[in-house]
Amino acid sequence: MQSMIDPEAVQRLADRNGLGKIFSSTDIAAMELRRYGDGEVICSVGDRLESMFILMEGKLKIHTLLPNGKSMLVRFARPMSVIGDVELLRQYPVKNEVVSVGSSLLLVASRKMLLRELEENTALLRFLMGELSHKMYTLGQTSALNLLYPVENRFASYLMSLFEETVGGQRVEEIRTSSLTETADLLGTSYRHLNRIVRRFIDEGIIERKRGRLSVLDQTRLAQLANGNLYE
Repeated sequence: MQSMIDPEAVQRLADRNGLGKIFSSTDIAAMELRRYGDGEVICSVGDRLESMFILMEGKLKIHTLLPNGKSMLVRFARPMSVIGDVELLRQYPVKNEVVSVGSSLLLVASRKMLLRELEENTALLRFLMGELSHKMYTLGQTSALNLLYPVENRFASYLMSLFEETVGGQRVEEIRTSSLTETADLLGTSYRHLNRIVRRFIDEGIIERKRGRLSVLDQTRLAQLANGNLYE
């Protein structure tokens, strides 16, 4: 993790993403920028957060750790997603692990400043309510996806959620994946079962595997299997 104290850079980034309408310039200047590398942990289960994180660039993977030692995927977070809003008021311990997927840039705001702002900053209240509403709305969908859908549909949704957006709004074809063992754990299945599905997707021309990467060949078919369900 690389910490950057640069008030001017923070202000430019905040203005570009609409945060200048939510926070005062004084509050923005007090925020910290952090750059996380691929696989770096932003927060772990049991942490007591003293800050809230706003994702400005990149992508985060959020998963929960189960009592049996395995993990289950909750969602992927894209820019302007917030980490730590649920725990903010009552300082609940963190319940999910948050990991950077590739390089990510986060804006860090202190809990003390946020609690002060919440007393009279209606724009901040609306912003946080919007984030919490999105999480509540999508939580039911993700839970149903994990519990009720076959593994092939969950895997298709997982792959679709890993797509990167380009400037032109198109999705790139190549997607980076972690090991199939880890992916199987995240999707609540066995390595053997997931490997069978990967081979079937390859045989059907949906994906291909080269040099440790999976690339999508038939995005339309993959989207049909995902059926509009994404881990987001």
